[in-house]
Amino acid sequence: MLKIAVKFFFLMLLLALIPLVGFSYEFFQTGNKIFSKKEGSDSIIKQFSEMIFSPAQSLDGENEDSINILLLGIGGKHHNGGDLTDTIMIARIKPQKKEAAFISIPRDLFVHVTELNIGTKINAVKALGDKNGKDGMLLLKNTIEEISGQKINYYLQLDFSGFTKIIDDVGGIDIELENDINDPTYPNFSNGYDPFYIKKGLHHLDGALALKVARSRHSKMGDFDRIKRQQNILKAFRQKIFEKYSSVDIMAFKNILTDLGDHLQTDIEPKEIPRFYKIAKDIGNHKITTESIDTSNYLARSYVGLGYTLDTKSKDYENIKKFSEDIFTLSMSDEERDSIKKESATIEIKNATGTPDVANTVARDLESYGFRIINSTNTADETASGVKILNNSNGLKPLTLSILKSKFLAMLEDGADISDSKADFVILLGKGF
Repeated sequence: MLKIAVKFFFLMLLLALIPLVGFSYEFFQTGNKIFSKKEGSDSIIKQFSEMIFSPAQSLDGENEDSINILLLGIGGKHHNGGDLTDTIMIARIKPQKKEAAFISIPRDLFVHVTELNIGTKINAVKALGDKNGKDGMLLLKNTIEEISGQKINYYLQLDFSGFTKIIDDVGGIDIELENDINDPTYPNFSNGYDPFYIKKGLHHLDGALALKVARSRHSKMGDFDRIKRQQNILKAFRQKIFEKYSSVDIMAFKNILTDLGDHLQTDIEPKEIPRFYKIAKDIGNHKITTESIDTSNYLARSYVGLGYTLDTKSKDYENIKKFSEDIFTLSMSDEERDSIKKESATIEIKNATGTPDVANTVARDLESYGFRIINSTNTADETASGVKILNNSNGLKPLTLSILKSKFLAMLEDGADISDSKADFVILLGKGF
């Protein structure tokens, strides 16, 4: 009888371990595709183990309060020019101040690549480096560092299919479009067109639709309108991740990782992911500055025989370097501050995140911009998610409303019941903020 019981026990143990073994194998196989192994770093198996049991306590650049991540989007397989970097963005993070900034660099910027002794559009640097037997990613990182004056601590590259998958994995995102998009020449996957039209206003986007919104350049400002939409999509995705996952969920991470096995590359190490998560979760959307290097500030059209190209107005990168360094002091323009002062709107903040002091923290942040906060309280609303603005201004404070919506990437709820508030605007902070 004892022998039968022992055999039964070991049989049950074996059955319990089979899913774990499958989980581990798939996990590590996918990890080997995604994570670029740094020189001197531990094996991918050890790093995954450390991610769970002894994650990294600090990141490269964290001691200097300046973590810079190069974010890249490429077409990938089945796309013309699939190796070209369609999207180039520097994510600058100040963990001590709990601030972040996205600096977008247009793909048509003309640069000189010393290592290859050629001039080209910046979106071709990595592909040309790889083609000529160099480390294309290193060449691109060096080029970005030369332009921005910022040390790039990490990179993350995602292709179009991976972008679609990761948006779907979080259940889609909510975005408000400022203008209609009417793009009759949006490209399909077979050298033809897939006409695309979407009205301005609030939309819930799945992965396929989010990709079209992020890629389309058929608008008044072309690539620069597209860059602004990409930045808002990033902020909306950040919010959705923290709404869906209040902490690092290893099973959810495994599912997302498996989906992205052939579509994502990064030199962030697995053991660093929990620390990244913690830092990013502490940065609200209102503390994320979004800017681009474009023709309104430092760039102008150039003619070098490569079609549409851009070059710096000053013919050097000194102004861009200063701009990149000072980005956190540019979080609000003088015009916006004047609008806030002129309209003198009153604001109440209600915190439904479950974290007690969030309302007071946000109140202090907004007061530093010149907003008038008349109340900040906690509230029990388990259905609240993201950020909503309840409008009680009767249309008399439009500039303040526009600034608040942009700062928080907030959704407007006109006509909501806020009869108990005397404020012009009530900002409701929910899950994911």
